[in-house]
Amino acid sequence: MILIGGGGLLAYLIYDWLQYRMRSRLRRESKEKGVAKRVSYDWRVYFMVGFTVLLTYLFARPIEREIPVARGLPPDIIIGRCLLVAGYILLIGLIWAYRQAGKEAVSERRLINEQVAELVAAFRSVFRIRPTVFSALEESNKKIDPPTGTAVAHAVTTFYVTALPRRALEELQARIQNAYMDQFIYILERGEDAKHEDIMTALDGLLIRLRRARELRDQSEVNMTVVSGQTRVIQGIAITMVLVVGIFERLRVAYESVPGQLVFVFFATIGVVTSWYIDSQAQKLKEKVL
Repeated sequence: MILIGGGGLLAYLIYDWLQYRMRSRLRRESKEKGVAKRVSYDWRVYFMVGFTVLLTYLFARPIEREIPVARGLPPDIIIGRCLLVAGYILLIGLIWAYRQAGKEAVSERRLINEQVAELVAAFRSVFRIRPTVFSALEESNKKIDPPTGTAVAHAVTTFYVTALPRRALEELQARIQNAYMDQFIYILERGEDAKHEDIMTALDGLLIRLRRARELRDQSEVNMTVVSGQTRVIQGIAITMVLVVGIFERLRVAYESVPGQLVFVFFATIGVVTSWYIDSQAQKLKEKVL
């Protein structure tokens, strides 16, 4: 078990180091590719559900054990189960999967922030030489991925069909509910009436705010890397040991009695509560800097 835990720790450290080395490289690549790599973590949710079901089965499955009695008599046969542990693992695993699925909203908000930054930068470049709002918006939206790109394309189509710029921008605002998008729409609403220099100045100010927000997010991510990494290492070792105990029958026998299961639940609860507290604080920090 020590070798397995040490091997798992070494593998995680190598993986974390490779991720750290690749992070700066990904930031130098096009933003479109960088964003695409952070779009979704759905596979983790499904994997955790499947892994939870596997662990639940390993601890709930019946195992026949022979209990020796008096010499010359056949041994008694008992069936060992860890139903309390199995139910506990199932509950914690499903709650974790639910929490992980809830993080998708934060990931989507971060994605939209980055897409809006791309859109504003592209629009500024086009609007400088083509000072027509929806024409520049259509041109700048060619490389923006969904959901922002789809919403902007719908707004442009609405304008061409209805010739009502306010209605088109209202639909865009309804589809992409984002503070930076609201500021961008506010600038677009005055694009036809205000001076060209004033619009360019407003776009420059919005780009500065977006850049500062991005720097703050990156800084907070760096600050939380060490704590989050240590938490994941502890979680990985604990999960690996639980899996090993569930697989090998001789190790599981210690948790088939009621006292053994209560001890397991007690110490596991301490680890789960500590892990969730650290994770919740990191999640709050991510939401704060969005």
